[in-house]
Amino acid sequence: MTEGAGPAHGDEVRTVWFYRDYVRLTGGHLKHSHYFDHVRRTPGFAPRIVFGGAAPNAAQARERARLWPGGEGDSAGRWSPRPRDLLFIAGQDWRYVMRSGLQRLPNPRINLIQHVRHAHEDTELYGYLGERALRICVSREVADAIAATGRTSGPVLTIPNGTDAAPCAWGGDGSPAGYDARPVPVTIAGYKRPELARALSGRLRAAGIEHRLLDAFIDRGAFLALLAESRVAVCLPRAEEGFYLPALEAMAAGAVVVTLDCIGNRGFCRHDDTCLIAAPAPASLFGETRRALALSGAERSGLHRRARDAAAGHSLDAERARFQELLRDIDRVWGDGNWSAP
Repeated sequence: MTEGAGPAHGDEVRTVWFYRDYVRLTGGHLKHSHYFDHVRRTPGFAPRIVFGGAAPNAAQARERARLWPGGEGDSAGRWSPRPRDLLFIAGQDWRYVMRSGLQRLPNPRINLIQHVRHAHEDTELYGYLGERALRICVSREVADAIAATGRTSGPVLTIPNGTDAAPCAWGGDGSPAGYDARPVPVTIAGYKRPELARALSGRLRAAGIEHRLLDAFIDRGAFLALLAESRVAVCLPRAEEGFYLPALEAMAAGAVVVTLDCIGNRGFCRHDDTCLIAAPAPASLFGETRRALALSGAERSGLHRRARDAAAGHSLDAERARFQELLRDIDRVWGDGNWSAP
């Protein structure tokens, strides 16, 4: 399809337009790329993306191409939607919509909401809630937060985040295969809370507990590989998150997870059930980390099984299936004067 070519009635493919300003990998970019791929895998629809911002360097270009792969016709210099095309908007993508003069188009708009901060009155994102759109929230906590504002124009739906992290192999005792032989006792995933991560690292060092400290961002492949080598993963989110994928990825990797409450992780991070939850203080984190290392085989196996099931319930396939169901029903949902959800 050439730029600007759009869908028509019948069997012609409908284009879903995406936009992204990309500098480096974040959880938000990763999830955006998942939805781009979901569209690619949906019969009758095709994604097309416009990239904004400064020209990427070589490393950024490679990573961007990995996240949003495509052939000729999958990218464009600007949005040129035809009447039956769809617009996919996430985060500050609204800026592009506004400056391009596209906000009054009648095309169906899907707004991916990935953080509870959209409900904060002092944020730019809060101001966009009044724009008509069908909003997909990555957790029930995010959906509840924006619905409570009373500002949303359009239905608010929840499609819980899925992860593409490959699950580890499991042994017959209910624990990850080879768990006791993992070479890294503790990994601190602390790039979102570096000061807290370094404080915990100091306490672990003083106690003679070997660990790896991640107080800066590393390549995702290297991060997932490290989780697979770790017996305990201390995952430190910001005070508020919309979901917090690293904790779920650590569960899928078979690590015992120690983490903090961040609102958006409450659906799968449950203290003494799927993980251990500490207070956001070095002493509490140190205590729960030592406890994680000292769990009996039976205690650990139960935690592992429930964490494994939580991760399996958040598969990328399940996320895709729910989104594809929405895409197939998009005309009814968008055209319904009562804005009823599918």
